[in-house]
Amino acid sequence: MTSPYRVARLDPDDPADLADLAAMRTAWTRERTEGLEEGFADRLEGWWRRQGGARHAWVARSADDAPLGTANLQVFERMPRPGLPDARWAYVANVWTAPEHRRRGVGLLLMGEVLGWCREEGMERVVLNPSEVSLPLYRGLGFRPADDLMRLDL
Repeated sequence: MTSPYRVARLDPDDPADLADLAAMRTAWTRERTEGLEEGFADRLEGWWRRQGGARHAWVARSADDAPLGTANLQVFERMPRPGLPDARWAYVANVWTAPEHRRRGVGLLLMGEVLGWCREEGMERVVLNPSEVSLPLYRGLGFRPADDLMRLDL
């Protein structure tokens, strides 16, 4: 069966793609709070530009080209060490689907594109911080708990 959705990598040079990303980020925020901000799209675009190419995003769209889901990642490159190959890894964040399209495979399509890109780019690993509701998706993709991290909230 063919999916009614398609996923494409965000084109950071396309103002429409960045506007769609800002609109979805706003919709995501509205699910949690009354957060509205005049000029948010401009702030998001400035932030995106400051990422220096280390941030990548994907957008899921409906058959009529409406944006309905997104995922992004940050690439980290380890400092080189003598005698060891260079290594990069990805931190996936902000995987979101519009409520009316949830539980229809959009998250799986987004993550399939993200993970495919990570494999093509030779990432050593992919990490993320899942919400409780997203755990089945990530477990089904082979993610496992990581107990080797520590954190300090400042």
